[in-house]
Amino acid sequence: MIDNSAKILVVDDEEVIRYSLQKKLSRLGYKVITIEKAEDVLYLLKNGERIDLIITDIKLRKMDGIELLRRIHGLEEPIPVLIITGHGNVEDAIRALRYGASDFIRKPFDINEVASSVRGILSRKYEKKIAESFAQYVVNEKACYTIPVDESIINAISYHLTKNLVPAGLCNSTSAENISLAIQEAMSNAMYHGCLDIPSSIREELGVKGYNEEIARRKSDERFQNRTVTISYELNRDFVEYIIEDDGPGFDYNALPDPRDPENFFKNSGRGLLIIRIHMDEVSWNEKGNRLRLRKYRVERNDIH
Repeated sequence: MIDNSAKILVVDDEEVIRYSLQKKLSRLGYKVITIEKAEDVLYLLKNGERIDLIITDIKLRKMDGIELLRRIHGLEEPIPVLIITGHGNVEDAIRALRYGASDFIRKPFDINEVASSVRGILSRKYEKKIAESFAQYVVNEKACYTIPVDESIINAISYHLTKNLVPAGLCNSTSAENISLAIQEAMSNAMYHGCLDIPSSIREELGVKGYNEEIARRKSDERFQNRTVTISYELNRDFVEYIIEDDGPGFDYNALPDPRDPENFFKNSGRGLLIIRIHMDEVSWNEKGNRLRLRKYRVERNDIH
């Protein structure tokens, strides 16, 4: 369920950007506030304004988007933040992800891609609330799930598999959200590139619409319909580990382009892997390339901020 009455705050010092985002998101039913300066965001929040999502450019005149993001995630109840960044700002985008940005969009952006990201972020926020209502303190936990190629499962199960990380003392809430994001990226890769055997290049060549159409075609193809993704999970006092395996043919992970290279950073084919590597301590594949292991080690309490 996605709440289309959610209130979104757009922060950008370019009037044309503010106007285009407000126009599109308002048409989708969202309540949209636009602001030119990051300082005014903090004023609004300090005075009790309820905001469900903040969209901010990194480059602002005084306080930049990174500092705004840092302050927002220092609040008692952090607000999801979608970052807008220009081409080539690799380090800024990486910093934004480390500080807990929910996603980033590159300028010049496709307004439909922004709308898609907004829907995803708000959906994850809603599903997280549901998952947290069942969270209990655990010392040791193991689970294994086998799921079909169904994107509607991804957000819910990623929060289910991270909901006990904070109560167990493994990490803070921002890190738990980042781990959840890494799981979502890994599961998407397993479903689309693994089970459906869709090359990453298709999204670069055909765009978001063409990529989604290809997903729909292959999901209805009997060659792929019985393929599944298996997720194994272990949480203990020292680490949390996720093993994600798909029924696809595998791939040569050694041939992946380095997403940290500015030439590759903003390509859709590299962003998922970069997000995974940023947020996890250990990332490795099996020889076939269809089994991914993610591990995050416990952060001591005096290191959690």
